[in-house]
Amino acid sequence: MELNWGAVTGASSYVILWDDNQQGPTYENKIEGIEETRYSHTGLTNLLVHHYKIVAATSGGRGPKSRPVEAVPGPVPGPVEWVAVTTQAPGHTIYFGPAEGATHYRVYFAAAEPLLAGRWPAALYVEANTSPAVRDDVGVTAPIYYRVIAMNDSRIGVGGPAATSPTAVITEHELDIAGVAFGLTDDDDDCLDLPTGTGGVSSEVCTAAYSARDLEDAGLEDLVADPRRVSDVRLADFNGDGLDDLFSNTDSSVNLDGSVALLHLNQGDGVFQTSASVQALGIGGVGGTLLAADFDNDGDVDIFAPHDQTRGGAARNWFLVNAGAGVFTDQAAAASLQTDPPGVAYVPNGGQALDFDEDGFVDLLFGSRLMLNNGDGTFRDGSAAANLPVLADQGLRVFDLDLDGDLDLVHHSGVETRVFRNVAGVFDGGELVGTEAEDTYGSGLVVCDINGDGFEDIMVARNLSATNRGTPKRLVNVNGSLLLSATQEASGTDEDGLIARNERLACGDQNADGMADVLARWGESYRLMRGAVTLSRHIVLRVVDGNGQRNQQGRVVRVAPVDFPHRVMARVVESGSGLRSQGQYDLLVGAPWPGDYEVTVRFADGEVTTTVEAGDRKIIFADGRVEDIDEDEG
Repeated sequence: MELNWGAVTGASSYVILWDDNQQGPTYENKIEGIEETRYSHTGLTNLLVHHYKIVAATSGGRGPKSRPVEAVPGPVPGPVEWVAVTTQAPGHTIYFGPAEGATHYRVYFAAAEPLLAGRWPAALYVEANTSPAVRDDVGVTAPIYYRVIAMNDSRIGVGGPAATSPTAVITEHELDIAGVAFGLTDDDDDCLDLPTGTGGVSSEVCTAAYSARDLEDAGLEDLVADPRRVSDVRLADFNGDGLDDLFSNTDSSVNLDGSVALLHLNQGDGVFQTSASVQALGIGGVGGTLLAADFDNDGDVDIFAPHDQTRGGAARNWFLVNAGAGVFTDQAAAASLQTDPPGVAYVPNGGQALDFDEDGFVDLLFGSRLMLNNGDGTFRDGSAAANLPVLADQGLRVFDLDLDGDLDLVHHSGVETRVFRNVAGVFDGGELVGTEAEDTYGSGLVVCDINGDGFEDIMVARNLSATNRGTPKRLVNVNGSLLLSATQEASGTDEDGLIARNERLACGDQNADGMADVLARWGESYRLMRGAVTLSRHIVLRVVDGNGQRNQQGRVVRVAPVDFPHRVMARVVESGSGLRSQGQYDLLVGAPWPGDYEVTVRFADGEVTTTVEAGDRKIIFADGRVEDIDEDEG
């Protein structure tokens, strides 16, 4: 039995008076000389009522007896394994896993995570018999931490992760519009930049706002020069110098003069140079999601640039194989990637590069097709074998929905969002998630762990069809089920005084606080939805080749807590994904469970396994080395 009481001024020790008389309290027994204000009373008979009073001993004798309390010793309930919070307008709904031996639960809440620490948190709580618990008096913008602890009658359990409300701080950034992509373009900081904005002021400070690049001074004036309109930008180190370069496609007719794909090579010090050889290829048309990865395993990053071929003209897909230093040759025809099947379902809008079959070669997911890499410069169609749905999309991505270690699929049509679960490498028939009464449409999808609980969540672009304006839809992952959660409206409006149209979404830890932030193109500006709350338990993983190059896009990484081995978090190093967007390269993994975590990376030549713990920031090399990120940069 755990006894706790308030300290008495001047007390040198305390005496516990107690009994287990079932006919009524006698307090005939005593325990003396206790100097703390907590005592663990052991050796008791379970399921009998025990009575207690506390007396303080001072230099002048004993003080008065405390008020009486009684408790029944018995089994202590097990820990609550997971907690997730969805937001209504107003209200919070707190979901949690069942605990062994629990008769009910205490749902603690506080404005700061440390207040929820320990077996007896110094915080308010509400009680719930089962999940979920509902607090209907809190607003959508309230940043609140939660922790659920199981109870068995009056006996409190141990453990249980902290959770947060999915609340964001929304800021607007007036930058030239040129893709929704995070990358590392500066040579003096590790802060996430955008194609037309920089995010750091020093090697240790990542700002909460973006500074606009002077595009002329940066050598990027042609990135947004008329008549060119950017469809997507991919930030990756194409020439192997450690800095991200910019490859961009177009969103215009294939025959429009002056509107072609460009590669801007990073010269350092915020200056870029246009690649004449890539410009001379004349890659035009309405481009889909660019996918960047080392498809031929030769150590440099290649590019797959798909295009909409239903609009007439000579638009086609380009498979640009990097010969080194950012010099490319097109191998699309030889690779069986140049043309798409006819029909709108095969238009390559969303996409992702990943080693789906984990044979060491990175595959392609786009336009209702899964193209498997044969390892000899060619690809074969694995769509039917995987039961890939044939559906027109406005964003798609694989992710581990239920933490079973395999990769499921989320597909957004623009109106509806569906998830398809992976069963032994084959997708099931799918289920509709996040349905609403409003008539909405949106182009864009992003997957990341927004609330730091280890489960990846989803946000999709959403605008009212009647006004073509709105706020992204948030789907919180509650133990493998995606539940709708309210998103607060942005404060900014467009020139008509209305909330602007939102589209294109990407994830990255923009302010380096350990929580994923969401970037959206919102009207004619960018808006960043930064988490208003942070959790202390997370892991950062950077996957690199044997030379330390960030060229492992598409590699599959699994992270599993040693004490909870059934929770296997599968992640994919970002290659470009969702819809014409790119998240950060480093993997940010929520670590809510105590103890060590086993990490396994499937590289080209096999697996590398290591052990990490919450708070670690590790670089995992293809040759098996593991280093701290900060040590490598120092």
